[in-house]
Amino acid sequence: MAIRDVTALMNSYRECSRHLWNVYFSTQTNIGAALDAFGQIRDLLFESLVVNELPYEGDADEKDIPPPVLRVVPGARSLILVKRPSDDGNAYWDQERDLVVGPDDIELEFLDYFDFFRIPTMDFHFFRCRILQFPSRPEYKGREALIEAVDGRVLHDE
Repeated sequence: MAIRDVTALMNSYRECSRHLWNVYFSTQTNIGAALDAFGQIRDLLFESLVVNELPYEGDADEKDIPPPVLRVVPGARSLILVKRPSDDGNAYWDQERDLVVGPDDIELEFLDYFDFFRIPTMDFHFFRCRILQFPSRPEYKGREALIEAVDGRVLHDE
């Protein structure tokens, strides 16, 4: 199985999404409706700009093709924020302070881009990921984590 670096595809999707929100949606008076519509548009953009550019070899019908598994690979020394468990429904990204990982320390699956604040502008500053493997901290497996988008690459197993 070949591994393809799709960081350029992801950067195109990121930039397109940012531009649409920051120029056209962020100033709408009904911000809730704008966020809902924007979420639907982002799904279509991801499908068009990323998924449609990735090969799929399988027996599924076009409508049943599973979403691609995209791996986020941190840079040599990337700060990572791990989501800690919470019973109050809020997300807290402070499981550990100053936790730094490298490309061989952790396996991450791309979930989405993330910003702490979406209004008025979005930058999609972070990759929001799921921790698949973290040998030095196995208790974090399955948790969500953030790394800065500029600190990582995105790979696809073709």
